[in-house]
Amino acid sequence: MNTRLAAVRNEPDDRGAEITPFSQLARATAAAQRLEVASRLAVSLGELHDPTEIAQTVVTELNSAFGYYLAVIHRLDPDKMLRIVAGAGRLTEGDANFLAWEQPLSRGVNGRVARTGVLALVPDTEKDPDYVGKSTPPADATLPPDPGSELSLPIQVDGRVWGVLNLEQERTHGFDRYDLMLAQAVVAQTGAALHRCQLVDQMEQSFGRTLAVLCDALESKDEYTADHAERVAELALATGERLGLSKSRQRGLRYAALLHDIGKIGIRSELLTKPATLTPEEYLEIQQHSEIGATLLGRVPMFTEIAPLVRAVHERWDGHGYPDRLAATEIPLEARIVAVCDAWHAMVFDRPYRKALSRAQALAELERCTASQFDPDVVRAFVTTIEA
Repeated sequence: MNTRLAAVRNEPDDRGAEITPFSQLARATAAAQRLEVASRLAVSLGELHDPTEIAQTVVTELNSAFGYYLAVIHRLDPDKMLRIVAGAGRLTEGDANFLAWEQPLSRGVNGRVARTGVLALVPDTEKDPDYVGKSTPPADATLPPDPGSELSLPIQVDGRVWGVLNLEQERTHGFDRYDLMLAQAVVAQTGAALHRCQLVDQMEQSFGRTLAVLCDALESKDEYTADHAERVAELALATGERLGLSKSRQRGLRYAALLHDIGKIGIRSELLTKPATLTPEEYLEIQQHSEIGATLLGRVPMFTEIAPLVRAVHERWDGHGYPDRLAATEIPLEARIVAVCDAWHAMVFDRPYRKALSRAQALAELERCTASQFDPDVVRAFVTTIEA
């Protein structure tokens, strides 16, 4: 026998049974596994800014590690209904309507937890008066069996119950104190991540108000430019999503697209609306809008990360753009996406100095400028997007 294990004193567990050295080792292993799950979630949740993504990441990680009969997160809505945001586990399999399930705050174990803000550990669901089963008499043999045990915890966000994490096992007494400790850590992490989402939403609203002021100022200079920015942003977001940009990068891409021409505030109105071809000197003046825009945005704390993207929108893949003559992947991807979408929209709409190109002509022009002016991968993604 392993002498180190043999030297460990046997102790009773929570139910009074003797814990052998081997069961102590098993429990230590289980505790370490739960710590690893909590650690992985801490890293994963720190990168997410969408409540649904957060909820799905939590239940997927928990189910993947422990194979729960059910792992689900409910959101408490203003109408006092609990609705499922994300779920995983065997109980969800084959049920196409699972996410549509809802229950009033006044019913069930989860309702009790959401009302009181107190967790519930239910060793045997048949003995909990609040448990609402699916197979209540007359039993439906086509339904999966009800869970035997349940662990339900409130998710607190900024001092109030946001929702509930519900874990279920098919057998009775399916949860121990290690499961409880893990679940408590997970709901704390989930609540913190959801609170961060709320703060981001508030910041987005502040962004929107600032953006509205800037766009109003730009529209007073050039009505086409303001409308152009909205359409370019729509195209850029669709292309960025096809290229696999994360949600956070998509947000930056949207702002860069909306603001890529903001520097034209500093350009003379007569140049912006001139019906004739610009002189070389006038074209150089127009080119200054990239630097003007980046400088302007760099002075606004919420737009400091957007400023370099706006500055780089008119760089070229071959390095012959402006203002810094960046080339290829030296140009931020978001700026490369906006460049393609900007050119497309400019080509297919009338301008003061020329009529719009046809769709076929614009596609041919994009193809002609691929690998010289534009990133070939971005052009392919863009064309696929508009032809989808």
